[in-house]
Amino acid sequence: MKQKIFGFILFLLGLFVVLSPRYILPVCEFTGKHRMACTYTANAELFMGFLMLSIAAGVFFSVSADALRWLMFVALAAGVSVILIPEVLGYCPSPQMPCRYGAVPMLRLLGGLTVILSSVGFITSKGR
Repeated sequence: MKQKIFGFILFLLGLFVVLSPRYILPVCEFTGKHRMACTYTANAELFMGFLMLSIAAGVFFSVSADALRWLMFVALAAGVSVILIPEVLGYCPSPQMPCRYGAVPMLRLLGGLTVILSSVGFITSKGR
């Protein structure tokens, strides 16, 4: 039962990572501006979001404690990656750009929540 809850929440977080840079809080290119560094960050986050969705499906249907533990570890790495991708690939330097005040803080929040959730899932899967 616990893995289904973790899987569902991880699915929602992955879905928000996929939708945030394009639809919820779009980066510069999707608001009518030219292609900038934030576009590449948004595309990388889209990939990480789809990866999180597949991890969530694995967590939801996992049957062994070892599988759940390893999937939570991979989800932890994905959450850290969601936080670090904007720092590595970059985003717009101007504070008036929509990626700077919208998408990047949202992605940091979603990555942080993923790290917290997967850490709790990793710790609690040991006793299963």
